[in-house]
Amino acid sequence: MALAKRGVAWAQMAVSKCMINGIGGFKKQEKSGLEWVNKAVTQNYPPALYLLSDKYRFGLASVLRKSQAKANELLVKSANLGYGPANVFLSNMHFQGTDGFEKDKDEAYYRASVAMALDGSDKAAAMLLGLWHQFPYEGIITEPSDYLACYYLNHVAATEDHGGMYSYLYCQSLQTLNKHLHNGPLSIPGFDMVPALFFWMRRSRDLGYSHALNQLKKWESLGQSLCANCSKEAQNGEKFKQCSKCRAHWYCSKECQVEAWGAGHKKDCKRARVIKFEDYLNAE
Repeated sequence: MALAKRGVAWAQMAVSKCMINGIGGFKKQEKSGLEWVNKAVTQNYPPALYLLSDKYRFGLASVLRKSQAKANELLVKSANLGYGPANVFLSNMHFQGTDGFEKDKDEAYYRASVAMALDGSDKAAAMLLGLWHQFPYEGIITEPSDYLACYYLNHVAATEDHGGMYSYLYCQSLQTLNKHLHNGPLSIPGFDMVPALFFWMRRSRDLGYSHALNQLKKWESLGQSLCANCSKEAQNGEKFKQCSKCRAHWYCSKECQVEAWGAGHKKDCKRARVIKFEDYLNAE
């Protein structure tokens, strides 16, 4: 409060949030809270502009009437002043064509890209960009990139993938990238993505994503039926030896396993657990 009274914009906004919501030792005082956020808005503090935009969009009990026009004006101003969350929100509005914004695929992509440029760890922006590159919705991206799909989806999958869906999607994007880079085959010794695919699919399953469980069963059934080195097919009841580290390949004999290890599986197996996409590509 002392800093807010001295005109510090972030403190004014913090006091506003506490008063509007009745938290942080403040009693609920929506009118006073609104006055404080307006003080920060007069200083063109982007987060405060975004906060006030939200209040105009949904209204604030008896102290502030809803106004879509005012909400949009404040939102655009906040975004143009470089506030990441405002750019993500604006991107969504242009993508959907809602809340008074025209449907504009170029503006949607531009705003999400701005948010990502402002904060390279912005998960909401990464999610939008990753999905648009992997599934080119309504032509929003004329030239989708498998590499960028992996790059952006990895941002979400590696850190805040609470339900496992983004680990699953990232795994799918790795598969697509591999087909693009190697013209189809997954298992090229030294450049084999299969161990990484199993790692991310298991991660997705462990986080509770049911599609990952079904996919893993299919992959494991296929993997157990074929030697990853010599392609020998397993006979009825025959059990091949599974790599104990990556658990992604099976071998008909110890000799085949040793041969595959020396041919490049050692590298593939080791880097399978590398979380960051760029580090995975550059791992030795």
